[in-house]
Amino acid sequence: MFREALALCRDDPRADVSTELLTQSELSEVLAPAIGIELKTFVNKRDASIYFHEILATIPKQDLLDDAGLWTWLSLFYFDSICPKLNGQRKVRNDYTYVYDAGSMRYFYRHLLFVSWRILDIAPSHNRLLLDSKVSSLDKITDQVMKRLYLTRIPCFFELLDKIYWDQNTKRSRKGIVDTSRISEGDLTHRLPTRIRQLERTYDLQSLTADQFIDLLGEEFQFEARTAKPMQLSLPQL
Repeated sequence: MFREALALCRDDPRADVSTELLTQSELSEVLAPAIGIELKTFVNKRDASIYFHEILATIPKQDLLDDAGLWTWLSLFYFDSICPKLNGQRKVRNDYTYVYDAGSMRYFYRHLLFVSWRILDIAPSHNRLLLDSKVSSLDKITDQVMKRLYLTRIPCFFELLDKIYWDQNTKRSRKGIVDTSRISEGDLTHRLPTRIRQLERTYDLQSLTADQFIDLLGEEFQFEARTAKPMQLSLPQL
């Protein structure tokens, strides 16, 4: 039913999804233990992730990973946040953006609300590259990071990302790190996964600190050193 409603919204961008689906007994199950929930507008993924960690704290983590119905229901409840109207029209994305599929390795991390919760779950700190983006879309950094489970299981991985790709001058991610059309020196899309695959043949990545990891990655990931301007010395004339 939700998929049908999404299809109708694609045909008519000005249409609303019926919230009656939320309370139809044949489409929903009672959640136990019961949780309190309020209608909110999420500015970014961080807002959503903090709120869901608060209200879902009593539910076992594995249940949250597996419960397709819960995350799909939440998508409909917060549809105006994750699919807002702009100039009276919605841009409805692919179904997997709103309908959670726990069993799909390709699509589970693309569910907007689930991925917001999951990022804070596995990266309680060093998460600004991912959580400060809009909740209504899957940004390229989140997509490139969360689809690679083997990377997210490295203990220092998110601190590593923060140290490498956060630009202290602009207070945002470095430019050009997620260009999928070409390979760039030190980029997140191509070079970082390749370099990590090379290092895991020789080193125990689970035991490295972020700084040790960066040293092993090599000069192409030393952005601060690469962009630093040489000091200009004023020498006295003879």
